[in-house]
Amino acid sequence: MKDMIYYPGFETRDENWLKFALLYFDTLRPIIPYTIYSEESYLSDTFLYVMGETDLIKPYRPDYDEGSAASILACEEFSKFLSHPEIYGAYFYTGRSGAHIEKWKNHQDCTLFSGKYSQTFFDFCIDNNIATPCREGILISSDLAFVYMSILADIISKQHEYEMITDVHKYSRYLINKDLTVSKENHRKISVAKNNIAFSLPADLNHIPLKQIVQLRNNLNFNTTRKAYMSQIEQLIPHQESGEFFSLEDLLSYKKDLVKIGQQCFAFTASVIVSCFSFYSLHNDQQNAIVPAPASAVLDCITVRDTYSALPHYVNSIKEKYLARKYVASIKNINGPVHKRWC
Repeated sequence: MKDMIYYPGFETRDENWLKFALLYFDTLRPIIPYTIYSEESYLSDTFLYVMGETDLIKPYRPDYDEGSAASILACEEFSKFLSHPEIYGAYFYTGRSGAHIEKWKNHQDCTLFSGKYSQTFFDFCIDNNIATPCREGILISSDLAFVYMSILADIISKQHEYEMITDVHKYSRYLINKDLTVSKENHRKISVAKNNIAFSLPADLNHIPLKQIVQLRNNLNFNTTRKAYMSQIEQLIPHQESGEFFSLEDLLSYKKDLVKIGQQCFAFTASVIVSCFSFYSLHNDQQNAIVPAPASAVLDCITVRDTYSALPHYVNSIKEKYLARKYVASIKNINGPVHKRWC
């Protein structure tokens, strides 16, 4: 969940979704082209605050080739929409055939900045009366803006191996048909994480001030505990998919790891005792000691080697679970005072 390409707009529409992103995502990358206009003219105070105060938001600046490739694909897509409204109208939930095209020509409510597309796309939209020139680029229907930004986000995500994500679900039919949704694996991770975070919160996200969540994200060591939590969520999903009654609380218990460490240490201790006894028998010329002594020494060396190789895994598992538990604890106490360090 490192870099998530966010689309269609410059910023999230749902503040609760933004709060969840602060609690869970590494980086959110809205597609914002280089422009001569100040950020204050097109970004809200809330988004500017989060962008300035945290490490969550890192705008992605599309280059010419990305905009050109998206423009060609979008022109092909729009041509199909205009030529066969009876087929593609279902994407846009229109009541009758062609109603969406009338809407595109008469209700252009979204600004698409010029740094995101090529001259070819501009000319196509103007010639077909589905866009109007404006100071920043073109005014276009939110339907078509979403389709264009989905295509551009897909090109960027594939080129850089990012994941694309949106908080707009109106066009789910189009996204599913074009396979432009968040991957099933990451969708499961996000769903499980969201459910567990919501369960741990002292109140609905809607009632928790954004500033409180920003302070928590900026707290020393929070990102370390958050990443441990993300790792544990990944391990929780296979248990749930297999039908096991397995909660996050069960997973974060490190009693089993402590038992395994004890077993490994016991095996190591037993190994040393057996080896010492074997060599003692050999040294004292006891009968039948010559054959088993070297054999047991070899076997015991294997046991010691396996024990040493396994112990770090259990120790690291306990450490990660401990950090994840601290993350959950910080979520549960989100309305409480925020300290620089946890005890």
